[in-house]
Amino acid sequence: MKKKIKVGIIGGGQLGMMLAKASKRLNIIPLIYSNTKDSPAAKVAKVYYGDFDDIKKIKEFINQVDIVTYEFENIPTKSLKIIEQLVPIFPPVHALKITQDRIKEKKFFNDNDIPYVKTLILKKNLDLQIIKKEISFPSIIKTARLGYDGKGQYTINNYSDLLKSWNMLDKANCVIEEKINIKKEISIIGARTINGDIKIFPSFKNIHKNHILDITRLPSRTNKKTENLATEYTIKILNKLKYVGVLCVEFFIDSSDNLIANEMAPRVHNSGHITIEACKTSQFEQHLRAITNKTLGKVSIIRPAVMKNLIGNDISKINLIKTKKEFSNFKKANLHNYYKKEIKPGRKMGHITFI
Repeated sequence: MKKKIKVGIIGGGQLGMMLAKASKRLNIIPLIYSNTKDSPAAKVAKVYYGDFDDIKKIKEFINQVDIVTYEFENIPTKSLKIIEQLVPIFPPVHALKITQDRIKEKKFFNDNDIPYVKTLILKKNLDLQIIKKEISFPSIIKTARLGYDGKGQYTINNYSDLLKSWNMLDKANCVIEEKINIKKEISIIGARTINGDIKIFPSFKNIHKNHILDITRLPSRTNKKTENLATEYTIKILNKLKYVGVLCVEFFIDSSDNLIANEMAPRVHNSGHITIEACKTSQFEQHLRAITNKTLGKVSIIRPAVMKNLIGNDISKINLIKTKKEFSNFKKANLHNYYKKEIKPGRKMGHITFI
């Protein structure tokens, strides 16, 4: 009998939980490393607890596994170096270093002829002289690192807004992106194996509320030319990075139908939750297949679907959400509860997929 592969997952949130669930179907044993005692993943897998920068505990954990993956980007560099020396880690650390830093990410887009919004870099006071001449308003200032779901960013409408916002961000390294007229937001999720095999899911249409993903639709009803171009860029990124695992690339389509790369996520992604019910293979299973070098699963759509995130108090309004007119055409509603103990504004508590 074939030996079961033990996959270590850094992070015990809902993404870790869904990866652990998918691993059971693939003869994989999932082991979770979490820094919180009430992690959603504890419902479905064995959890090792410790801080993400506790090298002793990280070493103890990786001694139990064959491969390491992760469910979030902001793992301390020191810990990553230790993991990389002792066990294969996918997606590869060189890709993570680019995607966890917006300045490096924009440079990567630029070097590989992938269109992105006009961006200015702000690291020190001296940079303000150039920015003052080149900036257009409105723009968005974002911290280069550690920002997600709208955290670490502000819309700025004039130069004094810029100075005030940068001070509020503790003068961290930042990017300043020109605000564009967005007609539509889509994400493309692709997977690449160690051998270089690639599969790309159909594009997802995403609708955000307060900078947090609210609704994902599949199919996205994006015109074929734009969809093909987004797929082409994603394949290019996967190959350039010699990537292994699932990668999400978020794109804007502006009012002139131009396709513009927004950012990359080196992991399974919130918009891809819809694949659990809507596609032949879920993004979670596909990620595990890619990192263990199994044959990638089929990515075609089984049935149209809409995924609604349950953010904050939404978790206590499930029945009300199910009866909303926009979901009335769907026959079935699948609830995914993340079992988080504390409800906080902006916190993802679960999601519903309408099929």
